[in-house]
Amino acid sequence: RAHESLFSYSDDRFVVIKDHYEQKEELATLSERIIATTKAPMSFAGDHHYLYAEIGIVEVKGERISVDTSLQQANLALSHRKGDPDAAVIFFKDEMEGILLRQRKIKRALRAIIGGKDTTSFSLHFQPKLNLLDGSIYGFEALARLRMEDLGPVSPLEFIDIAERELLIHDLSRHILRLACEFVRALHQAGHESQSVAVNISGIQLLRDDFVEDTKQIIESYGIPMRYFEFEITESVLLENYELINEKLARIKNLGIQISLDDFGTGFSSLSRLSELHIDTVKTDRYFTKNISGEDDDASILHDIISMAHKIGKTVVAEGVETDMQMRYLASHGCDIIQGYLFSKPLPQRDALDFITKATR
Repeated sequence: RAHESLFSYSDDRFVVIKDHYEQKEELATLSERIIATTKAPMSFAGDHHYLYAEIGIVEVKGERISVDTSLQQANLALSHRKGDPDAAVIFFKDEMEGILLRQRKIKRALRAIIGGKDTTSFSLHFQPKLNLLDGSIYGFEALARLRMEDLGPVSPLEFIDIAERELLIHDLSRHILRLACEFVRALHQAGHESQSVAVNISGIQLLRDDFVEDTKQIIESYGIPMRYFEFEITESVLLENYELINEKLARIKNLGIQISLDDFGTGFSSLSRLSELHIDTVKTDRYFTKNISGEDDDASILHDIISMAHKIGKTVVAEGVETDMQMRYLASHGCDIIQGYLFSKPLPQRDALDFITKATR
């Protein structure tokens, strides 16, 4: 209609600009008209298809504002829908600006870290894993940590999400892998030559054409054999591009790197495909560990998961172990490795080195 324009913004996002309106209710009415249109079934190749629209509205009231900022505000408004899943339309509010400013600060910090200008805000902590079969330390999982002067500790869920949205995840992941290499080298120099480190890998990384070769070059530059590294992927990574990712996992395994499927039991969970996956280890989600209420608790399905994984030749790691009872249950049902606060919280590199030195005396 007059004073209304429609633009394609990305594969699944569009921008509507409405000029010369008097009341914000007019914007809500336009949004409802758009949503009503998308609810009508679309016929394609003889089938009916349905769309679902969500709309974030930004009012530009004469102040100077860039296109990028307007789009960021609209996206920020959409992100606030999570608190109200029934609302398909939401207006940007000034109080949301604080979240936008926080995201910008974190993005700038990540760029500084990747560029080598900030060497103090970002680090890896290392959580040891206990081998239940002989009581030895099996290895460590590297966990990224970000602490900013003005924001304090920033959750990995937050800064990893920002890194992915801002296309920084590849360079950040390369930085993480280098820090993990430094830790492995420190472990071996301290006499702990059998220790390995697990690093979390995102689906975005795996889908890059250069991921395997890039990984190989980074690890080789430190002179460390590939067998001292393990890559952890989540089940959700497999929901799309299964064949491509599984082929990539095979190439990674051929380098000598171990592969672990993290958070098992909460997403993918196809037993038929699990046996086809090029993985070595299944890490059960901490949800199952939390639900252990007794040593003879038949209600827990953890013993079934352990048994099934062993039958197809996979090692089992249980995450989130916090009590002696949970450890006894897992040991009695043949779990191979445990990880959790009962044994140790994630530790800074120096503390992790001290921990294993004391544990192996």
